[in-house]
Amino acid sequence: MKLLVLSLYLVLAAVLPAHAERAWVALSPIPYGFVVPPDIAAHLSTGPLAGVWADQAKVAGARAATTVYYQPASGEKTVLFTAYYFDADVWDAAQRPDEPPPFGEPVFRGDGRVLSVTGPHDTVYDPDSADGKNVIRASGLLHDPASFQPVE
Repeated sequence: MKLLVLSLYLVLAAVLPAHAERAWVALSPIPYGFVVPPDIAAHLSTGPLAGVWADQAKVAGARAATTVYYQPASGEKTVLFTAYYFDADVWDAAQRPDEPPPFGEPVFRGDGRVLSVTGPHDTVYDPDSADGKNVIRASGLLHDPASFQPVE
């Protein structure tokens, strides 16, 4: 019986994908976190949205907004993406059919809410550098709803 259980375990381990460790980056005051590999999370920090976009988000009715920064190995941190949290009806009212979405692309819509992100279209770092590769990997996760988990 032990041999059968061990054999089954080894077969499952061989065919199931490996579960990569993930780290949580809180998007507070948005009740979600950005879930990324730990090596990327070590470079991320968050802060409030500031400036003209903060004013525009507030006027548009955003419940909350957060900026996520990337800190390279050397140099100043840069904005990786901004997350917005809206009531769905308010989000819908802010959209204009002949214009790009003013508050990014939605990654989650449910329970009467919309979580959207606006992020890099390219990396400011050399794509072959560690920082460039990190930003490219993180950017790829921005449009995957599984990368955003609600606060429990």
